Amino acid sequence: MSLHEKILHQWLRLPYVLSIRYKRMKQPFKVTYVFIHGLADTGALWKPLIDKLPKNSNYIVVDLLGHGNSKYPDGDDMYRAAKQAQNVLTTCLRAGLSGPVVLVGHSFGALVATEFAHSYRGIVRRMVLVSPPIYRDETKGKKVQLQQDEILRGVYRQLLKQPNVIIKGYQLGGKLKLKGFSTIKIGEENYAGIAGTLRAGIISQRSEERLAKTTIPTTIIYGRFDPLLVPHNFTLLKRDNPNITVKVLATAHAVRDSTVKAILRAIAEPKK
Repeated sequence: MSLHEKILHQWLRLPYVLSIRYKRMKQPFKVTYVFIHGLADTGALWKPLIDKLPKNSNYIVVDLLGHGNSKYPDGDDMYRAAKQAQNVLTTCLRAGLSGPVVLVGHSFGALVATEFAHSYRGIVRRMVLVSPPIYRDETKGKKVQLQQDEILRGVYRQLLKQPNVIIKGYQLGGKLKLKGFSTIKIGEENYAGIAGTLRAGIISQRSEERLAKTTIPTTIIYGRFDPLLVPHNFTLLKRDNPNITVKVLATAHAVRDSTVKAILRAIAEPKK
């Protein structure tokens, strides 16, 4: 990180302007769809979906910090979901955002969308959270209630001790050309951003707390075969918050054709 970057973003705490993967802003003051990808992915994930949006609709697709064509700063704090949400807002405003937004986030991007909606709720019309890794607060509740959350956190912590496993895993995924994710390469030059996001954005998070109190119409879409999620957390959120609906698909973690269709239906639903 250059001294200039350090002054602006670490000392003065100014948000980053992210790389915009795709953008169409044809209707001022109208709704803009903001698409946010997940961990170790890029905005290219959303290309099949934006091609199916209504003509002339506004949309912005970003590459999060530490991913794709955006910056790769040092320090885990830069990769917290709340920090990423600040970057997303700054980028959208620079891109000409002038009306309300509908947020669509996949995986870690869903946690960023949640923080965005919490901090800037006045401009958010709806949220669609796809495969969100929502884990409850480690400091609350009985251990038995948090067992699955703790197992997943433990797996991530062990993986972070073995960076070669993560790098080789994504290399294998790239060779297999797994559908539903962007094609990316992970190496020494971008591993720090991936690890920082996992530590500060996923293992440490406040999403369950934010969603429990949200007043924004929110749809959670997830696959019943997804090993990275705790479905019981979605059940509790839906039970306790009437603004949340849950849709289950016969998929895993990736964004498949059926996921795209479910997202399009969700963003087309009238505001509650």
